[in-house]
Amino acid sequence: MIRNKQIYRVVLLGLILLPFLNCSKDTEILATFDGGTVTRREMNFVIEASKRGNSEPQPISADIQVKILESIALEKILLKDAISSKKVSEADVTKIEALVKDFLKLNVYMREYVKNGLKEKPLEFINLQLALVRGENEAENLKKAQDLANRLNSMSDKDIAIEVAKETDDMTRKPIGGKLEPFCTNCAETPLEEILNEVRIVKEGKFIAYAKQGEGRIAYVVRSIGTEKVHPERLGKYFTSVFDDFKKEAIEYGKSHDDAETKASIAYFTEGETADKANQFASHTMKEYEQGLYQKELKKITEESGIKVENLPRFTGPDDVDPKQFTPDYILFSYKDGKTYTWKDLTADFEGIPSQLKQDYKTEKAKTWDMLNLFQSTILQGKIAETSKRVQGIDSEIGYLMQLDKMKVSLALKSLQDEIKAIPVTVTEAQMRDAYEAGKLYAYSDQDPRNPQNRIPKPYAAVRERIKSEMEGSQRNSFIEQKVTGLKTTYNLVIASDRLKEVTL
Repeated sequence: MIRNKQIYRVVLLGLILLPFLNCSKDTEILATFDGGTVTRREMNFVIEASKRGNSEPQPISADIQVKILESIALEKILLKDAISSKKVSEADVTKIEALVKDFLKLNVYMREYVKNGLKEKPLEFINLQLALVRGENEAENLKKAQDLANRLNSMSDKDIAIEVAKETDDMTRKPIGGKLEPFCTNCAETPLEEILNEVRIVKEGKFIAYAKQGEGRIAYVVRSIGTEKVHPERLGKYFTSVFDDFKKEAIEYGKSHDDAETKASIAYFTEGETADKANQFASHTMKEYEQGLYQKELKKITEESGIKVENLPRFTGPDDVDPKQFTPDYILFSYKDGKTYTWKDLTADFEGIPSQLKQDYKTEKAKTWDMLNLFQSTILQGKIAETSKRVQGIDSEIGYLMQLDKMKVSLALKSLQDEIKAIPVTVTEAQMRDAYEAGKLYAYSDQDPRNPQNRIPKPYAAVRERIKSEMEGSQRNSFIEQKVTGLKTTYNLVIASDRLKEVTL
């Protein structure tokens, strides 16, 4: 599918992404044009969606709000104009909506689920104390690990720390008696999941010996020393407290251990500010938590759907694809009631994509590759979303409605792209020479290494194609600006600037 990002940005007047305070009066109309409106709710959503990852206060001027309103309105106007001028058909709009609507519902549902989860659900941590037993003999490793676990289970906590530090083959953890950083149990899954499952079976505080089958060159002696729930806003302070304790233990350990290897391990816990380390760890953990919320909910929805994907081959690119493999009755997935989705069904869905969004395929391999990508990236998720009542329940959410509108607008953007490509653009040699002479001491020059105050012009031949491309782009951008101005005038776009005021967040 073809989407020209540069044209998209230009047509939308360089949408400015800044945080904005959600305002009441969501239905208040802030922009009007012939046949449509833009509400405060729509403007607020666009800016709110852009604020993720940016917590710094920012001023939002009335001028910025005007540009945002214009960009939203122009999307609507562009589609309306393309339909009225027969460049886009109503049938194609219906096709694109049918193709992506459930996929978009799932995207919006998952985004809202994660956002709400980050506000409402605490992170759950388990604190582990662990010793490693390494060796080539798997059976011997496990026996040593079991013997160590038995010894540790008969000791006091103070003696346990000393014994773990003495026996573990993990040098980096010796200074703190084998303790690990708190491990988030409701974040994204990690290789420690299997060990955690074994630890949860036994009583808190009891050591177990564990070796993963087939990977017995390392055996683990591990126990839980407590669990804790921490809300996101407390995360930095929580890790600071943990790392402060680690620092004290490492300093104490260093009083009786001064070999070079131990000093290096101690330095990890004692050097630098614990608050800085804690904040970095908290940031990383929050990303893992967000990922875990997403993964687990999506897995739950998929399992509830009963949809099972068949043995779909893995491909790294079009050249790996064998189109003959995918016969019409090739099963891509099956529903819980036994019905199937076949290559014939995918072909029908693919053919339903409006022609302006598809490539002119030179080979069957390339077409098959695009069909597989469409299936995995869009159709499969949409089919899963169809089965979920809670996903379907967001069909009136502003996020879903605006994303659906953007997909429809993609048809008009492709039409505009074709229109721009058809513009006759002429740049003469004389014009390029003039541009070179005007900019050879600035844009088309390098700094003099012997005197930074001087500039050395690049040869004309070295920058000729760049100049040509820039001048052709300038002509096309001029056409786009005229197009946008014409659409605003033709459709009588009016922004209610008097209802906008600057805010700072």
